[in-house]
Amino acid sequence: MPGNIPPETGKIEFLDTAQLNVPDSISTKGAPLPDDNETKINGYYYNISGSYEGNVTGQIGNANDVYACEGKGTEKDTFLNPKKLKITHIDFQRVCNIVKHEGLSSEENEYIYIAHANYNEGKDKNTSMLARLMTTYSSVAISDKQTALLDTAADALSKYSRKGVVDALLRDTDSTKIDPTDGARFWDGVDFLAWGIDTELKADSNSKPGHNKFDEYNTIKIKKTLYDKFVNKIKQKYPNGAPYKSSHNVQTDKGSHIHKETNRGPRAIYTITASDFSKEEYWLTGDFYYKNDAKKSTSIVATKVAGYSIFWKEIK
Repeated sequence: MPGNIPPETGKIEFLDTAQLNVPDSISTKGAPLPDDNETKINGYYYNISGSYEGNVTGQIGNANDVYACEGKGTEKDTFLNPKKLKITHIDFQRVCNIVKHEGLSSEENEYIYIAHANYNEGKDKNTSMLARLMTTYSSVAISDKQTALLDTAADALSKYSRKGVVDALLRDTDSTKIDPTDGARFWDGVDFLAWGIDTELKADSNSKPGHNKFDEYNTIKIKKTLYDKFVNKIKQKYPNGAPYKSSHNVQTDKGSHIHKETNRGPRAIYTITASDFSKEEYWLTGDFYYKNDAKKSTSIVATKVAGYSIFWKEIK
């Protein structure tokens, strides 16, 4: 045969004028189609796990864009399943750094929940995550708010913070993505349990008793299971009481906390929990329930506990 090409085998069909050789099967496989994931686009790429994957320049797109991805592609400067996030690179780094400083533990979910609560608050106020964090909404020092979390930071807390911020921002492009906080917009740490309702003088005040939440909202609700979880976690961190830098006037002090001189200066030591939380009047329903004497427009309910933080959803 010409070219030594073996003939195809199959059945012979007889036509009116000729015969047609019909193969048993026909291969439709051709050259592979180009993979969209192999497109090279400028920007900074972060794995959904919180790791920094790299950045691309000299290609199409804005070099300051931020993308979530699922790893590196087979070619240089390509990434798997990239999704553009609605944030610039420097703002992303700053948000991640603030979230990292807001967290108090080594528990991943604390950072993820903080990021989602911040995202929810930004949406509620029709602004960005960073814009809200730059206000008194976040208690992080201004110097840390102005500092970017370096892409080279590969410690666990940096990854948790990035993972949380990426996960929250992906909700912009995926309406089915679940909010793990159940709508929380705020969070509190040990202060809430240490300062209580109205019997303990706040560590940062010489006149104000109790935590601000009890002045700001009409009612505060915490399921007992969440309350117990929060208390147990805080007690593990502060088995001998929570120490605070304080300038209290001992003569006009209020509450059962004590003052000690330490190698870091004078400290006010607060027992966990404040005695307010033991009062029967707040547990009549089986869960913690506080009602403000002064009518307020909104209330809060605890939705989650993670690390050393409790998370709040506002209800009207």
